[in-house]
Amino acid sequence: MDKESFLSVYKAAGYSVADSFAYSDIKLFLLQNRPGKLYRAIYTIVLLGLLFLTGIFIGWLWNGTPTAAQFSEKIFLSLLFSLLGCAIIIPTHEFIHWLVYKSEGAADVRFGAIWKSFVFYAAAHNFVADYSSFRRIALAPFLILSGLLALIFLFPIPLWGRIAVMIILLFHVVSCSGDFMMLSYMRRNRDCITVDDMENKITYFMKKEN
Repeated sequence: MDKESFLSVYKAAGYSVADSFAYSDIKLFLLQNRPGKLYRAIYTIVLLGLLFLTGIFIGWLWNGTPTAAQFSEKIFLSLLFSLLGCAIIIPTHEFIHWLVYKSEGAADVRFGAIWKSFVFYAAAHNFVADYSSFRRIALAPFLILSGLLALIFLFPIPLWGRIAVMIILLFHVVSCSGDFMMLSYMRRNRDCITVDDMENKITYFMKKEN
C-alpha cells in the first residue's frame, strides 16, 4: 500500500497530518524536537552521575589490586562483559517494546535497524497510539532494564563486574535517548496520535480535525 492509500483511511476518519518523518531521517527529526532545557539538564546530570560512579569503582579497583597486570586483567574482563551485555541489551530493549505494543493491542509489530545511524527499533504497523499509550511503550524498556541492572548491585559480585554493569547501564540510558525525545514530542503535542507506516518506513503524527 502506498502512503496516499495509507493516509486516506485516517483522512476519512477526520485526521490530518501534523508532522512526520521517514525512518532514514529519524535522527534529524529527534534533534529538531529535543526536550526542553529542564529535561536535558536532568538527563545530563544522570549521565554524569553514572560516569562519576564508574570512575569511583575503577579507582577502588586500582587501589585494591596488588599489581598493574592484575588490574589490566580485571579491566579487560569488565570491558569484555560490558560489550557482551550491551550486545544483549539491544534486542532485549526492543523485545520489551514488542511486549508492551502487544499489551496495548497492536497486531503487527516489526523490528528493524537503520545501520547508518546505528538506530534499532520496534514499531507497530498501522497502530494508533495516543500520548498515554505511547508513554507506556516508550518508557517500559528504560524502567524495566534499568531496574534490573540496579538490582544486580544488591548481589555480592566482584568489583570488575560492578564496573561492567555500570558501563551497560550507562550505554542503556544513552540508547534510550531516542525514546525520551519521541516522548517529549508527544508530551508537547498531547492532542496528537502517532501511527507507523512500516511499509513505507514513515511515522506520522496526526490531529483530529474540528
